[in-house]
Formats: sequence, structure tokens, C-alpha cells
Amino acid sequence: MLRGVSRTLTEFRREAGHPLERYRLVVLLDYPQHVDEQLHRQLLPLVKAGADAGVSFIIATTPGTEGKPDWWKPNELDGLGNTLKDNGKQLVWPAHAQFDVTIPETDAAALARNVDDLVLQAASASAPKVPFERVQHLDARWDESSADRLRFAVGLAGPSVAEITLGDEREQRHNVLITGAVGQGKSNLLKVIIHSLGQRYSPDELELYLLDFKEGVTLFPLAPTPGSPDYLLHARVLGLESDRDFGLAVLRHVEAEFARRAKLFRPYGDSISRYRAAVPEARMPRIVIVVDEFHMLFDPNDKTAEAAAQLLEAIARRGRSYGVHLILASQTVSGISALMTREGGIFAQFPIRLALKNAAQESYATLGQGNDAAARLRVRGEAVLNLDYGHVDGNRQVVVAAADDQELAQLRHQWWLASRETTPPPLVFDGSRLIRASDAMDTIRGLRARARDGSSAVALVGYPIDVTGQPFGVQLGAEPGRNLAILGAGEPGGSDLELEPTNNAIGVLQTAALSLALQHPEGDAEFTSIEALDDATFERNEHHLWLTAMERLGYPVHRVGRGELPTYLQELAGELETREADAPPRYLFGYGLDRVTALDTPDMFAHKPSEDLQQILRTGPAKRLHLLGWWANAATFRSHIGYAGEGFIDALLMLRLDQGTVQDLLSPFITWHIRDNRGLLADRTQLPEPTTIIPFAPLTAREASVLERADWQA
Repeated sequence: MLRGVSRTLTEFRREAGHPLERYRLVVLLDYPQHVDEQLHRQLLPLVKAGADAGVSFIIATTPGTEGKPDWWKPNELDGLGNTLKDNGKQLVWPAHAQFDVTIPETDAAALARNVDDLVLQAASASAPKVPFERVQHLDARWDESSADRLRFAVGLAGPSVAEITLGDEREQRHNVLITGAVGQGKSNLLKVIIHSLGQRYSPDELELYLLDFKEGVTLFPLAPTPGSPDYLLHARVLGLESDRDFGLAVLRHVEAEFARRAKLFRPYGDSISRYRAAVPEARMPRIVIVVDEFHMLFDPNDKTAEAAAQLLEAIARRGRSYGVHLILASQTVSGISALMTREGGIFAQFPIRLALKNAAQESYATLGQGNDAAARLRVRGEAVLNLDYGHVDGNRQVVVAAADDQELAQLRHQWWLASRETTPPPLVFDGSRLIRASDAMDTIRGLRARARDGSSAVALVGYPIDVTGQPFGVQLGAEPGRNLAILGAGEPGGSDLELEPTNNAIGVLQTAALSLALQHPEGDAEFTSIEALDDATFERNEHHLWLTAMERLGYPVHRVGRGELPTYLQELAGELETREADAPPRYLFGYGLDRVTALDTPDMFAHKPSEDLQQILRTGPAKRLHLLGWWANAATFRSHIGYAGEGFIDALLMLRLDQGTVQDLLSPFITWHIRDNRGLLADRTQLPEPTTIIPFAPLTAREASVLERADWQA
């Protein structure tokens, strides 16, 4: 480490201005017991040269030669340092005979307490603070090209800046693996990497796909928010509290980018550097995918985990040609090693390893068997940088720069001011955020414009977990089966304590109705609300806001109560016999249909109201009448629609249904588990396979106001 710059570690630290490396003390008791002559000869030059390198020895041996090996020379160590001798009466320091040497009496319990205090202090110690601007110059912005490589700084290795290079065709290092125990500075390290890249490369040279599989705290400041409209210009995707489905969608999106780039590169060679050299005016940024806590993609070990492993492996292996690089960070990789170490596995594609302080097992998993350097780090903020697949000879100890959040925020704001007009904000995915009707206003405007050309209306039901940012809808054409059934509990238990309405079933029906209504600019559609829920549920989910919004938008809703429903269905089924196929569209929205027990009660002629419901489902779509209904109980749903009735409902949205019930309704091969703010949408004619979505939540007063005040004629 000294490399001839300084004669001693002390001088080296003084010149650097901060305590690089650390002093080491080696204590050998009862020397030379259990030491052979060869080991002794190896020790002598270490003792002689160690002090200059900051390594000191205390060697304790008994006087004389009794019990010593034949090769032992009692005074051989005297010339290598200071010697204290016990003459039987007192300690003597031969080099300073005029001094009396006294060892004070020490209380063992007090000594133990002092040691315990020191252990606690050492465990919480941090590395010396290295300012970010010391490793990344801030006087020049976006002055580097990514045509041939990417470079970024992470901290100091001795007095030198520790930099990492990705994409260089000569060095062939393209991906980075980062590990570190909780509280050891992994989030800080990721912020340093992101902002070092952002300072060096413009958004035309670099695009970032950032995913966080924990709380999302690290990435949240990089997204636009109502209180802070600026955002990280380089970010194309920000996954805050990402779930596995979204992570998979991002990886698929990036893999698809390979095909697009391959077509562009083919006439000029097989790599981004050759393409950039041949077409210098083209915009072709390198892509860096940063995934924090990436091990969550593999928990549990199911089809999603297998798909994620295959995609990561493909991106890591093929990404170098297309300018795509991976930075994977996690507290642990040992638990997924078995999954990732098959032939040609992903870790073989990660020559660059950055290991913060961790357990020995994790050090081995990150750096390689026998390389426990990460376990021997002593303070938070230190890391082992290895550019050789974790080979022990490639270890470099680094003090990671300190990422001051306020300073980095100012830096991002400067970038934003420089290029906000030409760089769109990122797609921000927050897996826990409730989505509501106003989020889909742009899509509704597009559907409204398309409706003027005679296209079938589309009922919006939620957002897919992907990077398109476009909501899913159920197309309600004249084909048989174009109805929608929502099945399962709409809200989690105890949601009556929520501050905002959260019933997804109610939210989907409300948003579906609003989106359908606005696709009828002439106001010729009819809307009916079948209300079988209790007043408390409607009040908790502010159902009145939807009714008022529909009326103010010019689409008043006819309301049918639970007691009126059997008669209403009978009349409606009768009307269908004479209803014209080009009659004005009519939409029925059923809230809590499983609560209408009278549907299975026969009258004096043995006729059940559920038979009228089945007739509506069977013949309604061809005559522009569609039912969108919610049954919390799947068994009641099946009873209501009757034998083979599922054939007249193409679209099913599963909310809080157990996997067994979902498999009975769809397929025994479906994998599904109940999650808040998630649904499984199946559409027999529109979707190739059931798809997980984020269903809409009910309107709030703010949402209703936004929709009512919008200029829908524009």
C-alpha cells in the first residue's frame, strides 16, 4: 500500500490527512512454545520490518533455555526492539537502566469492564469521513463519453481515488456485486456510485434502472414528488419498494432492448463501442441496472425466482455487447448461491466485487472460499474492492466516500435545471401506493378520442406491474362473455381503521364506470348501481363521491337496492328479448352480489332470480348490456351463475382469494398468494395468461374534484 510514497505508515497517514489503514499488534505468549525453527526464521524479518508498516509485536518468553528447543538463542530477539527482563526481583529495561519499571496492580473486574466498553466502541466505530467531492470532482459536469466505458469513484484506497471501470473491452469487467451486513454502509455506497456516474455522464450517455426491494428510502429522493418536483435525470425506472413481479418486468424490458440494439449494431459490428464509433451522432446511452437486496427476487424459490435467475444470467452474460451493466447489492448472497452457481451461472459474470463488513460466510460467498477479508474489516464504511472475481491477491481496502444527502440533493437539482426540458421524468413504481382514477386520466382521454371512431368501450381495472405505465382495461364489445366478475374480499381485515378508502373491489367498479362513461361523449349510455353492501362499507369507502361525480360529469346512476334486485333482474331479462342490438349501451355495476341471498330462492313457479342473472350474462353483451359485478364469496358466485355459467364471463379479477380457489376457477397450474393492493386478472379472449395487476382504489374527495374539473371536451 505504501508503494514507496512514504517510509512508514505513520508518515503515510500524516501526508494523507486521515488515518488510512490501521495499526496491528501481534502478541505471542510463551514463545517459542509450539513454534518450529522454520516459522521462527519467518518471524524475524517481520519483527524487524513490521514497525514501519504499522505492525508491532509483543513477544513474551521465560528466561533461560529450560524447556526450549535446541535451536533457540535466548538473546536473538534483543536487537529487534525494546526488551524488558525479569531478574526475579523486578523488571529491568536494559536500554534505560536508570528507569524503574513498575506494573501497576489491576482489578480484574474493572479491567474486564474497560475491555467491554472498548468492544462496544469498536463495534460502532466508523471509518474516517471522506467527502464525496474528494473522490468525485464537481467542477466539471457531464464531460465524459460512455462510448467505450463507464467509470465511477467509490472512495479512497490509501491516498488514491478508488475507481471502477465498466465496459472496457480490454479489461472485460462489466458487472458489480456488492454485499454488506445491516448498518455497514451499503445504501451510502450505492448513492456514491449513482451520483458519481451522474456527475460524469449526461442523460444521453447513461440511463439508470434502479430497483429497491426493501423500504425504498434510498431511491425515494430521486423521484419527483409534490414537494420536490426535480428528479434524477438519468433514471428511467425507479422501483420504490419493488415487488418481484415488477423486478421481473424490468429485466424483461431490458432484455427486449437487446433485440432493438442488435438490429442497430449489426451493420457496424457487434458492440456498442463499434456502433458509437461508426455513428457518433446517434443517441445510444449505456444502461446500468442497480438492484438493492436483489436476493428478494429468489424468495420464495418458485417460477418467478427461476425466471429472474435466467434473465439476470442472460443480461450479465450478453449485456457487455449492448452496453448494459448490472450492479447487484444485498446483505446476503450465501443463501442463493445454490440457485446461482449452475454452469455459466451469474456470479461467473461478476469480476468486480465490493464487500463491506460482513460475516465470514458472506465474505466467502462474495469474494470466494478462503477470502475472509470482509469479515476482518473493523469499522463501518470500509470495504474490500476486488477486481479479480474475489481472488485473495486482488483485495484492496477502500474507505467509501460519505454521501451527504443535502449536498447530493443540490447536485441533482443542478442537473435537473440543466436538462429538465429534454429529459422526461422516470417511471416510478411504488408497490405499496394505492392508485386511483385520476392516475389514468391520460389513458381515459385517449379512449374517449378513440370512441368517436366507433371502437368498443374499455373498462379500466388497474395497472399491470410492468414498465409501460399504461393501465389494463377489459374491452366490452358485442361478443358473448364480455362481462367482468370481481371475486374475493375487497379490503383487508381491520381496514375500517384506515384513513383513506381502500376497498379495491369498490375502487375497480367505480373507475371502470368513470372510464366507460367518459367514452360516451354524447351521454347516451345508461348506468345502474346494484347496491347490496351495508351502509358502513359504502360510507368507509365514500361511495357517495362516485355517485356525485358520475352525475356531475353527465352520467347519472340509477340505484337498485338489495331488496329490489330480484324484481329488477326479472324485468331486465324480459327487456332483453326485445332489446335492439344497437340500443344505447347499458352497464350494470354490482356491489356485493354474494350478499343477495334471495337470488337462489325460487318463487311459486320454481323460478330463481339467479336464472334471470344468467340470462343477462348470456345474452346481454350482444345487445350492448354488460355486467360488472363483485362477489366476495366465490362459492356464491358459482351458485349464481350456474352450471357452465363461467363461459359467459370472460374477465375475472381475483382479489383476496386463496390459491386453491383461484386454481379451481382458472387452472391447476396457477401460482397465486393473497397480497394487499394486488389482483390477478384473467381475460380469456384478451390476455394470453392471468396477469398480476394493481387494482384501483376508491375515489377520494381530491380524486373526484380532479375528475369533475377536468376539461373532457379538449
